[in-house]
Amino acid sequence: MSSWTDRDQERLSGSTPLDRMSRRRLLTRTGTVAAAASLSLATAMLTSCAATRKLVLQHQRSGEVYAELDISEDSEITHSWIHSIELSRWTDVYRLSGGSLVLVATRFSEYGAGMPMDEGDLRIEDGQIIIENIDREFDAIRWIHSHRVDYRIGIDGQEDLVDPTELPHRQPIELRPR
Repeated sequence: MSSWTDRDQERLSGSTPLDRMSRRRLLTRTGTVAAAASLSLATAMLTSCAATRKLVLQHQRSGEVYAELDISEDSEITHSWIHSIELSRWTDVYRLSGGSLVLVATRFSEYGAGMPMDEGDLRIEDGQIIIENIDREFDAIRWIHSHRVDYRIGIDGQEDLVDPTELPHRQPIELRPR
C-alpha cells in the first residue's frame, strides 16, 4: 500500500511554484508579506493622522471646549469681526506652523489710529486694505466674545463652521491648534 505524497498531489493538480513550497516556507513568506502590509498601513495611518490637526475653540479659563475643527498645515484660518470704531469687517488670516498659528495677513476697510503700520507689505484691493507677510506667531487666538460684533471663524473659506451666537457672551474665548 503506497502513501499519498506531495509529489503525487503536484502531478495531479498541475501545480504552480507556490503549491510546491513547504508549509513552513509558505507561512514564513505569507507572514513576511503580511507584516510588510501591516507596516505600510500603519505608516499611512500615522502620516494621515499627523497631517490632520484640530483647531480647538474653548473658554480661556475653564477650558470648556465649544468646537474642534479639522485643519492641516496648508489650511487658511480666518478670524473676523465687525470693528467697534470703523464698523466694518476686520479679518485676520492665519496658517498652521508646527504648534503655532502664524498671522500672515490682515484685511480691513478703513485705516485709522491704532492700526498696524510697521509690519508686512501693504496693498489695496477692491476697497480693502490688505497687509501681508506679517508672519507673527501665536500659540492661540484670544478675544472676549461678543454677540454684537459678528465674530466668524473660517477654515479654507468656509465661515459657517461655528455659530457665534452659541458661544457665551462677554467671555474669554480662544482658538488653539492641537
